[in-house]
Formats: sequence, C-alpha cells, structure tokens
Amino acid sequence: MKKIETTREDLLDWWLSKYHNTNVNELIKKHTEQELSTTDWFKLYPVTKEQEQEWVDWAKKKLMKEYKVSSKEIFDKAYWCWIYLDCSPYVINN
Repeated sequence: MKKIETTREDLLDWWLSKYHNTNVNELIKKHTEQELSTTDWFKLYPVTKEQEQEWVDWAKKKLMKEYKVSSKEIFDKAYWCWIYLDCSPYVINN
C-alpha cells in the first residue's frame, strides 16, 4: 500500500493559514503544550460554515486522489468521518 503523503498537519495548516494567517508550527510556539493537548484550541481559530465547506471540498478531493478512491460514498464511509473529527475547523454559528 502506498504511503499517504498528506499529514494531519497539512490538513490543519490549510484552514489555519487560509483563514487565520498562521500554521501548526506557529501554534506550537504561541500556545502551551497543555492548551494544545485538547481540541479546545480549535475554538480560538473559528471559521464560517462556508469556509468549513471549502476546506471539506479541498480535503476530500486531495485525499481521494491520494488514496486513489474513485467513489465519494466509499471514501466517506471508510475514511472521511475519522479525518473530519480529527482535523476539521471549529465552525461558528452566524
């Protein structure tokens, strides 16, 4: 099986850099290890529903190509729920 090249950091960096002009390395410098040990830090960098959807579309397209999965339904059932739970941005309610 081919090693997946896209990391969790890549998925986080996409929305952090696009919407908050920062990245994981900057967060590590800015926040304590304790602050970053839970997902509470995601609330410090919220996005709108539209921005979250843009990230979802980008991430799915990138990962489906990398995993070589042609069916969106198979990708969603086999992979996406875990990736989304681990990497998706916090969405603010407008």
